[in-house]
Amino acid sequence: MPGERQELMLRIIDLCDTVRKRGIDPFDVEVREFFDRLRELLPNLKKHEELYLDIQAVLGLADVVFQQGEWIKHKSSMLYLDPLLIMLKLHALPTRELADVFARSWHPIVQLETLSPHGIAEAKQYWTNLPSLEERWRGLDTTEVFTGEIARRELARMGILSEEDFAAVLDRTWRELKEAAGERGEISYWDFIHTQSFEETVKRAWLVSFLVSYGYATLELKPLEEEILLRPLPKPRELERVATFSVPIAISRDEWLRRRKGG
Repeated sequence: MPGERQELMLRIIDLCDTVRKRGIDPFDVEVREFFDRLRELLPNLKKHEELYLDIQAVLGLADVVFQQGEWIKHKSSMLYLDPLLIMLKLHALPTRELADVFARSWHPIVQLETLSPHGIAEAKQYWTNLPSLEERWRGLDTTEVFTGEIARRELARMGILSEEDFAAVLDRTWRELKEAAGERGEISYWDFIHTQSFEETVKRAWLVSFLVSYGYATLELKPLEEEILLRPLPKPRELERVATFSVPIAISRDEWLRRRKGG
């Protein structure tokens, strides 16, 4: 159809103009395919307008071929190597020559440090001549420190808590925790135990440990946020159903002072 023939030739002309004016890669144009299409259309061209468009399309494709030649000259002057040429060159190289090229161009950015025989001998001599721990500790001023859990009897002897009202104090602390948690159902561990007195803060921390161990509350650690959350339970769980675990939380006077100043 005349309309389709003219549309094809106009597309070819426009594509060739785009290559010349906008710097598009001339090798993206399928020159051979377009020439074949024009050859098929030529016998059916009767009007002068169609013949004129055919001449423009042929001249445009010829200009594309010229642009391809100029592109090759430019790249050759820059010592440009096409990826296909490089691949063919690699396949043609013998294995020994390819290994030699790789070894000469290899610049590793990672190195492995190892002990030399001399360093190993020095290390052996150091550990052989090192005095025993008993000899190294001798003469140092040290203090023996006993660590462990504080029993309720010991706390009663220290005047911190009496044995008789432990259950009542624990129940009262649990109710305080529920009130402090409010509708959210949780509260920061440090916010709950912190008081104006360091001794009272230690006491509340000790009571909280029993709340968690006896199933009155749960403790959640958030390492990324560096936060500890306390969640009171609506009612104490039966001890047989509670999976207990130990979470050591250091409470020093320096930490207490820091948090007191920080609010």
